[in-house]
Amino acid sequence: MLVVHKNGSYESSDWLSAETYPDSHFVDTKTDEGKELASKVVELYPFYQLVVEDGVLIDVEPRDRTPEEIEAENAPSPKTAEQIRIEQLEGQLAAQQAVIDALVLDALGGGRDV
Repeated sequence: MLVVHKNGSYESSDWLSAETYPDSHFVDTKTDEGKELASKVVELYPFYQLVVEDGVLIDVEPRDRTPEEIEAENAPSPKTAEQIRIEQLEGQLAAQQAVIDALVLDALGGGRDV
């Protein structure tokens, strides 16, 4: 069974029923027609519009992506906690290295004007 919600999202499971989601559309994936519609939903998701006749989902039609969706697709992936921590450690290491370099130069007398 495939459930297509009014917002276009969907779920697939054998335990889903009209009582579970009374305001959603149910697609019987045991029929050829239902299999075809379910396949179309999965293939086009989330870029489709629901085609409903007399309260029954009969089809989905492809739709263009919105400018916001295109921007989101092209946005860089958010950094993981591990990537953020690595950047922090690299920054700390660079700062420590600068202090060490200054101390070595000072110890060797290269850090002063004579």
